[in-house]
Parts: sequence; C-alpha cells; structure tokens
Amino acid sequence: MKKNRILIIGSFPPPISGVSLANKVISDGLKMSKEWEVDIINSEYSSNIPAVHGAITIHKFYFLKTYLYLYKVLFSNIIYITIGQSFFGVIKYAPFIIFSKLFKKKIVFHLHGGHLLNEYNQLYGLKRKAFYFFVSKMDYGIVLSKRLRDNFSEFIKSSKIFELPNFYESELRLTEKELLNSKDYSEIRIIFLSNLIEEKGINVLLEAIKKLHENGIKIKIKVAGNTVSNNDLSNYFGKYGIEYVGVVNGKAKKDFLLWGNVFCLPTFYRMEGQPISIIEAMATGNLIITTKHAGIEDICTSDNAFFCEKNDLKDLISTIEYLSNNVAEIKIKGLYNYGYAKDLFSTEKFIDNANKILLQCIN
Repeated sequence: MKKNRILIIGSFPPPISGVSLANKVISDGLKMSKEWEVDIINSEYSSNIPAVHGAITIHKFYFLKTYLYLYKVLFSNIIYITIGQSFFGVIKYAPFIIFSKLFKKKIVFHLHGGHLLNEYNQLYGLKRKAFYFFVSKMDYGIVLSKRLRDNFSEFIKSSKIFELPNFYESELRLTEKELLNSKDYSEIRIIFLSNLIEEKGINVLLEAIKKLHENGIKIKIKVAGNTVSNNDLSNYFGKYGIEYVGVVNGKAKKDFLLWGNVFCLPTFYRMEGQPISIIEAMATGNLIITTKHAGIEDICTSDNAFFCEKNDLKDLISTIEYLSNNVAEIKIKGLYNYGYAKDLFSTEKFIDNANKILLQCIN
C-alpha cells in the first residue's frame, strides 16, 4: 500500500513546550502507522523559552535557516504546520505556504492557542491584509477544543475545522492501585509545571504562598519549568516552603506529578490554548486550580477543578486556604481526574484522532 507523505513543520524539543511536545508525539505516532511516511522541519530557533511572544528579535532571524528545507514540500502530499499566533508567528511560514500552494499541496494549520483571531483584529493596513492572505491559504484547520474554533472562523469554513484535544504522555499511565500507592492525599501539596512566565500565573501563585506562610498557613509547594530572563523569582525559591526543581522530564516529571495533589495553573497567558500540563496533572490524580481562560473550560469544570479570577491574589489565596481546610475534596476530585484523563486524553487516543483527521484532510 502506498503511504501518504506528510511534512510536519513546527517546533520540536528542546525546549519542551506544549507545541513542541505535541509535534514530537504526532510525528512519532504517525511514523509507526502503516498509512504515513513522515518528514519534519524543526522551526525551533532557540533552546530557551521567550518571555515575550510576537516581538521580532535578532534571534528570530535564525528561523531563516529553515527555508533551506523548502524542497521537502515537493515530496509531501500534505503540509502540516503548527502555525503561530503573532504576526511574525504567521508570516515566518509564508515561503512554505506559497511553495505549497504553488505545487498544489494540501495545507493543514494546527493552532495550539486561542490568540490568533485577537491578533488579526488588532492589526491594520498591509499587516492585516498579509496576515489574512497567508492564514486563509490553509485547506483545513485544527484547534484544541470547541471554544477555540472561532480563531479560524474568519479564514475558513466551519466544516473544515477539526477539534483535537491534547494528551498526556504514555509514560505517565498508571493503574489506580499504582496511583493510590504513590499519592499522599493527607495534606495539601501544590505543584506548578509550566514555563515560568508571569502570565502563566507563577508570580501570583508564589506571592499567595508567601502571604499564606506569613499568616501561619504553611503550604508545601514544588515548582518546575523553564525560567525566563525577565522574570526573576529567586527571592521566592527556598523560602516559604517553595521548592524549585528545574525542568523535569521522564521519571522525574512523573515523580513530581505524583508528589503533588493540587495542580495550580492560574494562567492569563494571551497565547494559551489547552495546557498539556493540566491534562498530565489530571492523569496523575491531581485536583486542578486554574482560570476560565482560552480552551481550559472545555476540559475543566466544577467536577474536577476550582476556578480563580485571573491575576487576583486575594481570590487565589482564598481558594488555596479553602482546600487546606477541606483536604478530603482534593482526593475526591483528584481520583475523578485520573479516570477522566484515562478515558479521554491518552496518547494513543490523541494519535488515533490525529490520524483520522489527517486522512480526511488528504482525501
């Protein structure tokens, strides 16, 4: 049987982010399929997580080296691009889009966030026209959840937009017995796993822990993720019960997620979509504290999460204080999340759904 040829253009680890991890999982998953021949172009130009997205810096011009691989478009049936959400994040793919259209290749844009339409609406003049021109060249679009479909609504018919929820890695898979043997629900233990960007809510979280500590409520908390240059949090680490463990992968990540029982991501990140870290935390039996932001409400409800107001210190303190006094709720919602993630967000289900979508796109 002749295989379909797909070219995946986007960031791959390192550094680890939701997008780079998803690209790796899709690439590896499709390579194992009998139906696909996979090639990639890694568009990542830095080993560091940027503190500010969308701004054009000298380092971003390293992206130009990816154009040396334009020829790969010729040998593929379908071009799969994890499109950016800023003006630069779209325009940098222009040569690939033009080349793909010139040679009549199907283009699929996979959007891992909820800011694309906002960015378009904020543009004027030639920049707005250029943005529309290139985004509207896609044949199909993929978003993370229902609430994020509007990001493509100005550029493509609704019938050509697919929803593909995120996933947790298979190495985080546990039996319920393994989970209960590894998890301590006797006290509140908070974990934060994301890049340490202020908009991810890390600053307000650490300040909340500090205030609680000063008021005699001592909370255990571990923080993991890439640091960013313009958000120095060193004054918090090693104090107030806050432990920074750096970047975690593999077994270290699994152990980290199992140590905690409350995953807190009070994000107001403008590029947010549907954080993989929330799903990973669910799969390892954690209750979620987060915000009603981007596509998060498509996977978090009152059944499995507590919502706090964005960048609201008092509200976050109140939520954490409530849970510290009602520890039994942590286990109830944590075990609910374990079953919920196991049923809906496995890597196998993600790859299977991606495969079905891409086969529809190519036919």
